[in-house]
Amino acid sequence: MARLIAVTGATGNQGGSVAKLLLKYPTEYRVRAITRDAHSSSSKALEEMGAEIVEADLTKPETLPAAVAGCWGVFGVTNFYDVKIQDDPGSEEVQGKNLVKASFDAGVQCFIWSSLPSSAQISGGRLVSKIYEGKYHVDAYIKEIGLPASIFYTGNFYENMVLRGHVSYDKASDVIEFRHTVIKRDTKSMLYVERDLSALAKAVFDQWDSKKNELNHKILYCANARVSAGDIIACIERVTGKKCTWDSLPTTGVPDRDIMYQLYNEVGMYGNKELPDNNVVALGVKMHGIEDFVRERLVPHLGL
Repeated sequence: MARLIAVTGATGNQGGSVAKLLLKYPTEYRVRAITRDAHSSSSKALEEMGAEIVEADLTKPETLPAAVAGCWGVFGVTNFYDVKIQDDPGSEEVQGKNLVKASFDAGVQCFIWSSLPSSAQISGGRLVSKIYEGKYHVDAYIKEIGLPASIFYTGNFYENMVLRGHVSYDKASDVIEFRHTVIKRDTKSMLYVERDLSALAKAVFDQWDSKKNELNHKILYCANARVSAGDIIACIERVTGKKCTWDSLPTTGVPDRDIMYQLYNEVGMYGNKELPDNNVVALGVKMHGIEDFVRERLVPHLGL
């Protein structure tokens, strides 16, 4: 019988990638897409692909028991771009704990939590971002209550070049422009979410029964390699044959996000962790690199 997996953030980048991949395996998995708006175009698209759509809100714990009832697995993620979190960064921790508690009470057997390490720990207390700390505190809560889970440490997404408009093509000058905020040209941190995070999530769900003792409360680093903006520019120029410029703006306008990017500059996303993660390799997941993303997603997006 196909196992039911609840996916939060199912209309977003991370959750959406997981939901869409699992939906390709209907004999193995059924997908319950958790969303605040069951009538959005993204929700309707997932429904047409075969997902069950359930409305729930991580800020409203009373909506969550029904959302995870009967689920064998859950993919959990919070979104710091969410306006509710931007206005109250501490809300991300609360949302994560609400989902963990509901999943524990529902008897979920395999929970995957999209997280980050402690910014305070890896920076020696110099750079403390609530974006990092909120997710990290949920890690501790998962272990405290004993929810069976794997924890993913994610990277700075390649997809933001498209989704956040960091890279654009100026047809008049025939130049590709790469703009970011705070991050320096030589700062290294990246992840191809659509290909790699989803594949790692499926690998954990697939192998949970045979490797639960190894995977339970294990941190899995979901990134192929440390890739800088300079590396990306070189790849874009090599693939497209066009000049690519770089501009780093001084602030995002959100203090916690600025601190996060400064953390990337000074100590990296994970400190000195070697990539790719041997534990990820052992699951048979092959991560994809910048050239894959540029050829598959960025070049078509730019219309080149």
